[in-house]
Amino acid sequence: MTLRDYASVVWRRKWFVIVPTLVTAFVAAILTLAQTPMYRASADVLVRLPPTATSLGSTGAVMSPRLVENEFETASGSTLKTQVRTIVGDEPTLSVTSSEQSDVFTFTATSSDADAAAAAANSYAEQYIALQQNSLIAEYDSRTQVLQDQLTAIDEGTVDSGRAEEYQRELEDLAVSVDLARTSSSNLIDAATPPGAPYEPNVMRTVTLALVVGLLLGLGAAFLVDYLDTTIRDEDDLQTATGLPNLAMIPQADGAEHGDEGHIVARDAPQSPAAEAYRNLRTAIKFLSLDRPIRTVLVTSARPGEGKTTTATNLAIVASRSGQKVLLIDCDLRRPQAHLFFSLPNDVGFTSVLLGEVTLQEAAQTPGDTGTLAIVTSGPLPPDPSDLLSGDTTRRALDRIGSEVDLVVIDSPPILPVADPTVLAGLVDGVIVVASAGTTDKRQLARAIARLQQVEAPILGTVLNRSQMKDEGDYSYGYERPQKPAEVAGGPAWVAPSDERVS
Repeated sequence: MTLRDYASVVWRRKWFVIVPTLVTAFVAAILTLAQTPMYRASADVLVRLPPTATSLGSTGAVMSPRLVENEFETASGSTLKTQVRTIVGDEPTLSVTSSEQSDVFTFTATSSDADAAAAAANSYAEQYIALQQNSLIAEYDSRTQVLQDQLTAIDEGTVDSGRAEEYQRELEDLAVSVDLARTSSSNLIDAATPPGAPYEPNVMRTVTLALVVGLLLGLGAAFLVDYLDTTIRDEDDLQTATGLPNLAMIPQADGAEHGDEGHIVARDAPQSPAAEAYRNLRTAIKFLSLDRPIRTVLVTSARPGEGKTTTATNLAIVASRSGQKVLLIDCDLRRPQAHLFFSLPNDVGFTSVLLGEVTLQEAAQTPGDTGTLAIVTSGPLPPDPSDLLSGDTTRRALDRIGSEVDLVVIDSPPILPVADPTVLAGLVDGVIVVASAGTTDKRQLARAIARLQQVEAPILGTVLNRSQMKDEGDYSYGYERPQKPAEVAGGPAWVAPSDERVS
């Protein structure tokens, strides 16, 4: 697929993209606005170990990475947080982070109250500083106690007095180190202040993320639905499914939302794009006739409701208005529609001719404003149409009609439900299979073509009904048509066959 193909899928399935995107963003906005505002405050502490009496004045203020890691474990441990919660309560959320570029710990508190968040962050930092001081002082006190015990033992004479002076000097250093621990340990360099606005919920950020997520979900749904959709969408799909040339693309005519509903656009709107498309179909058939004569054309489809009767009637109209003698026969002996299109009676028709009750001349009707067109409706419906159509009577009738007129257009039932079209396909010069964009299933259409090929039907090609125009210019070029020759002559010029019953 090219980029244009992807864009075509998105445009074709745009509602699968738009709806999830908007719904996700709307739900995210509602849930975000319903959340309790949360405030975050932070306090920065410069972490360092105080110098001892022996290291006083040295450059030992920079802590090693290992010491920093140990201090961070202390700051984030549960012992310190427990001490802080006894002061600030359980509601604030406490956390600490460190910077790799410096020995700074950031103590953060989150609360639904701005003042409480700032107070909790400062308390967290102060409790850490106090814990560090107390730990060092406790260590020094322990070492002091050991030295004092040694000096007591010297005074009592139980230990050699040679090291008394050394112990005394160490005690003095420890006293200095304790003072340094109280004044020169980690210190608060940036106290937390109450934030002016909550950090959560962030409506703009949440809605933006929801839009992105909804868009991704919508695109996924659009491509999945498009992949699972097996209907014919355009001319490329039609040719891929059938392997046949497409003779015409019929756009949706105004006022005709469905296929067989009595809308003859070639008669009612002869300057419309749909009427021009039917004229292109007539031209395509004439070009195919250069190789072999095509006088009888069967129009059918895979399933009902795909526009076969609309195609047959409009083809007959445009052919007759071009000056051809045209006969339209309704051979759909199960659900006939042609008489409804032209508002004609259906008491006598093609079945009456096959049964020998009337002649073809008596059965033919010539409605006004149809050029050189005559129509034979279906007539009374027989109990078994396939048996009636498969007889030699039908063949002889079509052969005789074909010698009297320029073009016979036959409307037949759809291929898959019944066997009638395959019976008629062997009696005509060409078969046109009508498909409907967005309705016809590719697999069903392929099965219909296979049935016609099994009986070696002379398939001329396909017609794509209700096609979507990829380019508005595809059908926009129009012109003023001159008067039809038949209309100038003063009426239909079709001459019915001789007054002879078919037997």
